[in-house]
Amino acid sequence: MKVIKYFALSLLICLCACNDDDDNRNSEAPDNAVELQIDTNEINIAQGDTRIINITSGNGDYVVTSANEEVVTAEIDGNTVKLTAVKGQNNAQGVVYINDKYFKRAKILVHTAAEFDLKLNKTLFTLYSQVEGADEALIKIYTGNGGYSLEVIDENKCVEVDQSTLEDTETFTVKGIGQGNAEIKVTDQKGKEAFVNLNVIAPKQITTDADANGVLIKANQGSQQVKILTGNGEYKIQDAGDSKTIRLEVYGNVVKVTGRKPGETSFTLTDAKGQVSQPIQVKIAPDKRWYMDLGKEYAVWTHFGEMTGDGLGAIKTATNDFKLKKMTWELVARIDGMNWLQTFMGKEGYFILRGGDWENNKGRQMELVGTNDKLKLRTGHGAFELGKWSHIALVVDGSKGKDDYNEKYKLYINGKQVKWDDSHKTDIDYTEVDLCAGNDGGRVSIGKASDNKRFLDGAILEARIWYVCRTEEQLKANAWNLQEVNPVGLLARWDFSAGAPTSYIEDGTNSDHELLMHISKYDSWNDTEFPITRFVEAPIESPFK
Repeated sequence: MKVIKYFALSLLICLCACNDDDDNRNSEAPDNAVELQIDTNEINIAQGDTRIINITSGNGDYVVTSANEEVVTAEIDGNTVKLTAVKGQNNAQGVVYINDKYFKRAKILVHTAAEFDLKLNKTLFTLYSQVEGADEALIKIYTGNGGYSLEVIDENKCVEVDQSTLEDTETFTVKGIGQGNAEIKVTDQKGKEAFVNLNVIAPKQITTDADANGVLIKANQGSQQVKILTGNGEYKIQDAGDSKTIRLEVYGNVVKVTGRKPGETSFTLTDAKGQVSQPIQVKIAPDKRWYMDLGKEYAVWTHFGEMTGDGLGAIKTATNDFKLKKMTWELVARIDGMNWLQTFMGKEGYFILRGGDWENNKGRQMELVGTNDKLKLRTGHGAFELGKWSHIALVVDGSKGKDDYNEKYKLYINGKQVKWDDSHKTDIDYTEVDLCAGNDGGRVSIGKASDNKRFLDGAILEARIWYVCRTEEQLKANAWNLQEVNPVGLLARWDFSAGAPTSYIEDGTNSDHELLMHISKYDSWNDTEFPITRFVEAPIESPFK
């Protein structure tokens, strides 16, 4: 009985030890061990011939074993396995195993025969030349007897054949390079033949009605259609050119080109077959300058929360999220009629430059009004003239004391300072002006405010907002046209010389941030199209000195 118990205990210990050995073997593979993979798991080899199989991933220290050495022998050399089919009975099969140091394994099924029929994976191909992904075909020899050669019959010169892999991998590649048909004859060392037929289609080139003469737009925001005459559908913009000069929209076979500012650029198109058009030249060259006659019907507005562009983050940092300690507003306008609290420029209920309230501003006064009328400054009579162009500028310096209002809030008309000398109230001190604050949803507006009765009754040519205090000399020098190139502190600029029907005015700062100006009717903030008939040719030279 003791002997039996001892034998049972010994057997149990042995079994445990064996299990431990298995666990140790399995645990030898680290977490980063990869699966053993080869470039093919099944192959045909004519008897007496040799083929190479490549190990594409594994963990090294490879061992190869043929389970049927009477059918196929195997040798390992680094990451390649050499298989040789043994001469013998026809139509035999064998299996070869590959193992690595972490016991990962791959299996190769080998078919051998004294002679194979020559077969290809596919014998008919349609290629599209110059179309990436559709212009090449990989032809693989499925069965054959080695010693392969190719004969290319290509009268149209429409294909290129790469046979550099023919010997090692029994494959070759055909690339379509033009329109036509071709045939390739494959022959093996036993004289067996197989044929590949190729139909190569060259996609249509993209052509447009603007290829020869380009696009000429004679208005800042004018538009023109470019019609695509030939191509392969699904048209898209490939290279949009200078996005500060033009906007592009694709509608089927038509490209709408809209100007943004004077300049020259080009764009290209691509299609479903990867074709690329020639560069289409675009020139935005206004033949005149226009102004917008708002009258009593139209107004414009913007909101700094709508600013976009790659430079938005930088400009928000520079201005503390549009809270300006120094600021300059400029407006080139012609006031044609007087109106109660007519809106020149500003933010209703917060900080606005407007007309006076005496008998529909009969005195032609201007007011600067802040929150709840705690700031209220008014000029004397005759601050502006009717029917004449004026350059109006408000320069705000938040560092000045609130009672030093003629220095803190400088008002200039045509380059000359106009004093706030009729009345003043300074119960609030603006150390900064928040361009996103105020009534009317935080808008900055020109031509209307609040109750839809405060229309400008006039025309506008240009408006600018700066986050610096512009000097009197700078205001005079740039009143009618902004002469400076890349001026410091220019936050937004709108040239109302669109010269074409539009519902918005482009930002003309020529920077990496932009802010559109919306066009609306006097009784609604909704965008509306400003008619071409309300654009009028502006004087060439400044009407004020």
